[in-house]
Amino acid sequence: MFRIFQQKNKEERLCDKYKELMHRAYKTALYDKEKSDKLNSRAKKILSELKRLNYREIDAWS
Repeated sequence: MFRIFQQKNKEERLCDKYKELMHRAYKTALYDKEKSDKLNSRAKKILSELKRLNYREIDAWS
């Protein structure tokens, strides 16, 4: 019913980290392209890990 006390699984934690990195990369791109590219590459590594784990929500992002 409520997920207040349930811990997130590995896929959900990776998904949150991916979203956070992509958001930071987008905001950083306005003033520092090199840093934005580094953040984006880290996010792509997480995305490939999520694909390897067959995370179900990836299809919604495409």
